[in-house]
Amino acid sequence: MPALQPHWQERIGSLIAAAGVGWSVKIATDGFTDLKNLVLPTGGPMELCALGILLWIYAKYRRSVVLR
Repeated sequence: MPALQPHWQERIGSLIAAAGVGWSVKIATDGFTDLKNLVLPTGGPMELCALGILLWIYAKYRRSVVLR
């Protein structure tokens, strides 16, 4: 099976990062009444966001490199 083209890897990476951001906002604002109750997530959502960003950066690298 051939690898995905960099264009599609960029899109998938940005969607994964956006899902991580959305998930972290949901956790941070759950039961939010004021800034004292704001809880920043440390686990799953941030890791998902980081994974999406790494995939996006790798796709940008693949697009910029030309192998001969």
